[in-house]
Amino acid sequence: MIKAVVFDMDGVVVDSEPLYQQAQVRLFAEIGVTIPEEDWKLFRGMTENNYYEFVGRRYNLSGQLGQLRRRGRQYVQELFEAQLQFMAGFTSLQRLLKGHYRLGLVTSTASDLYQVVNDKLQLGPFFEEVVCGEMTINSKPHPEPYLEIMRRLEIAPNETVVVEDSIHGLNAARDSGAWTIALTGSVPQEDMPPVHAIIDSLEELSPGYIDNLASMAAG
Repeated sequence: MIKAVVFDMDGVVVDSEPLYQQAQVRLFAEIGVTIPEEDWKLFRGMTENNYYEFVGRRYNLSGQLGQLRRRGRQYVQELFEAQLQFMAGFTSLQRLLKGHYRLGLVTSTASDLYQVVNDKLQLGPFFEEVVCGEMTINSKPHPEPYLEIMRRLEIAPNETVVVEDSIHGLNAARDSGAWTIALTGSVPQEDMPPVHAIIDSLEELSPGYIDNLASMAAG
């Protein structure tokens, strides 16, 4: 029996992935670096620390990481404050699920940047528990962030459905033992790891869909 639905934040609850990309294009253009199109999918679901360590190695920028991090955060916050919106269908889905399941949020975003999002969109009332990027020793794609929210919600993996959009997040959710739903848009479908279901919109979800997901997979 499904008792909880847990959401990733970026690209699932809030439409932030285009804003992150816009900020990073601006940031790297300032130092003459063009990020190949095929690299963007590799960044989704990373913590800020892991992201800058990764791009430092990949583009030979290790000596500039502190400055890049500060400017990158500034550009992201400016865009969030001006343009951030909920993903289409999220608020109506949350109202539909509330009362049927416990609801949680797991994000690789650090708590201080999550607070920027919360200040803009008032996320707090939507979820019983929130796990941010620095709240666990291991980050996505390790399953620890999802296991931590299960611990906080006092539910088992087989009682949990996770909605994710990134390769790192989908691997983390699947390896936690949760029923895993992939939302398309951030990552090409052919690059997604094995999951229990794939949807193109949050509007496809309902309590009936979620309960049937577990029943069909179990069968």
